[in-house]
Amino acid sequence: MKFSKYFIPTMLNNPADTESISQRLMLRTGMIKKVSNGLFVYLPNYMRVMSKVVRVIKEEMQSVDCNQVKFPILVAREFLEDSGRWNAYGKEMFKLKDRNGKDFAISPTNEEAACLMASQYVISYKDLPFSLYQIQQKHRDEIRPRGGVKRAREFIMKDAYSFHATSQCLDEYYQKMHDAYFRIFHRIGLKSIVAVKADSGAIGGDNSEEIMAVCPTGDAEIAVCQGCQYSANLEIISCPRPEKIPFTESKLGVEKVATPNISTIEDLSNFLQIDSKKIVKSMIFKADKEFVMALVRGDREVNDVKLNKILKAQSIELATEEEIAKNCKTAVGFVGPTIEKMRIFADYEIENMQNFIVGANEKDFHLKNVNITDFKCEFIDLRNAVEGDVCPKCGKPITITHGDELGHIFQIGTRYTEPLSITFTNSDGKSELMTMGCYGIGIERVISAIIEEYADESGIAWPVQVAPFEVNIITVDIKNSEQKNLSESIYKNLVKNGYDVIWDDRQERAGFKFKDSELIGFPVNIIVGKNAVNNQVEIQKRLGEKVIINSNEIEDILKEYLSK
Repeated sequence: MKFSKYFIPTMLNNPADTESISQRLMLRTGMIKKVSNGLFVYLPNYMRVMSKVVRVIKEEMQSVDCNQVKFPILVAREFLEDSGRWNAYGKEMFKLKDRNGKDFAISPTNEEAACLMASQYVISYKDLPFSLYQIQQKHRDEIRPRGGVKRAREFIMKDAYSFHATSQCLDEYYQKMHDAYFRIFHRIGLKSIVAVKADSGAIGGDNSEEIMAVCPTGDAEIAVCQGCQYSANLEIISCPRPEKIPFTESKLGVEKVATPNISTIEDLSNFLQIDSKKIVKSMIFKADKEFVMALVRGDREVNDVKLNKILKAQSIELATEEEIAKNCKTAVGFVGPTIEKMRIFADYEIENMQNFIVGANEKDFHLKNVNITDFKCEFIDLRNAVEGDVCPKCGKPITITHGDELGHIFQIGTRYTEPLSITFTNSDGKSELMTMGCYGIGIERVISAIIEEYADESGIAWPVQVAPFEVNIITVDIKNSEQKNLSESIYKNLVKNGYDVIWDDRQERAGFKFKDSELIGFPVNIIVGKNAVNNQVEIQKRLGEKVIINSNEIEDILKEYLSK
């Protein structure tokens, strides 16, 4: 490919309003162009990187006998209702009607379609196990798209589905897929990869793991035990019930105090000059159509995943300001548990609190000296774990780190095969339900993680195996016939011998070309300049030392420089 014919609109300066390193560098290196919130055009440089990532994924899927297919993007409502997922995804799932008024959804994942395949082609245990995968666009109506393509409204996913006669067979295949994921991520250059226990969410099932790229800017929090090395997404780390302690204060009378325009815990703590640990944070959630309240200590965060484990709602989200005013007759920032006709859940820590502060359910007012005897609630594990909490496995302290989810693997058992009646005939001639696994990889998240790991002050230092081009031939002065002719000869020879090469034949200053090459991140530069008259060039690894060689030595050096 000639640079002069290649569409790669690089940017000199950092773009405004970017939330991550990968987003900033994708824009600067001409990989993506934002169309609207959460929607992007993928430009040629991005497509080249993606094709190399996808090739590795396909090879590893083949290694675990997973067959590529393509499922429809549109899914009829009845299939999703039969599996219980028409409402489970809530507002994130795009829904539409066809010209005949029939309801469809843009598929978030394709368990239902995979089950349909199994029902039509599996008759007996002899047809099992089998596994299918696709690489396809997905669409989700994200409430707040962020991080560029990391969390967008349109993205590409590799999703796979396996079917088995026994749980043991599923366990064995799940481990094979787990190992294949680690091979994929290591092959494309990612080093800091961990598998963490995770919530199965709308997919369902009893066991799942997220494969994470550990990085300080990751949008997920990971709890890691310093003793047994157990790791899990912070969403599912349980917090043990504290031992009850005798009350040390005298119970005081409830007192209403004016707190004008004080609606945050920090502001309330400063206004009343008390520690946030003496405040109870009250939050109202809408679980399907029911409004419920969650209570945690003022310095804690509500874990809505834990709350929904109790409620088993198809969707759960924070109630809006309008919903709280209309249905709960109170105001955001002043919500409290002394409210009628609402189910209230309180974190275990609140059992040991005395004379605390809560919202008065009246704008600009709070209540002092409230105790747990002043309202009715159900005590549950409701908060996010924090640094220093104990591991649920061994009791040693945990630490909190960050990471980005790249993939998620599930043992979903009969979550779909039971409601959809997906059966096979066993060796005794009896009908049994198949058991399932499902396995996803977010392609955009993987590419973002590579950039985050290999970014430096100059741009992206792509690993050879996924770089948009392996070699960049830079002609210092394209108007010089000797430089142009030698560059063209090297270019044609390398392309002929299977190298992935771009030739910077632009009529630009040499310094401009060097800057672009460093920014984009080509692993090797071949610089054709004044030494062309002697049939010599300079060769360098990105930002490395330049070495002068004869042009007939190029391939010998490339074999060393491009070794993966």
